[in-house]
Amino acid sequence: MNALAVGSAAFAVFLFAVALVAMTVGELRGAGLAFLSASLVIYLREKHLVGD
Repeated sequence: MNALAVGSAAFAVFLFAVALVAMTVGELRGAGLAFLSASLVIYLREKHLVGD
């Protein structure tokens, strides 16, 4: 198991949680940035860390 790939997946989940909390308190710009960051982490994980 690739520890870096697992860590990046956990980080993406954390970013989604941050985005949901930010949306709840009305901080929409922060939520948008967190969602965008999570999407980029997932993309980079799938592109570079997970083997075919």
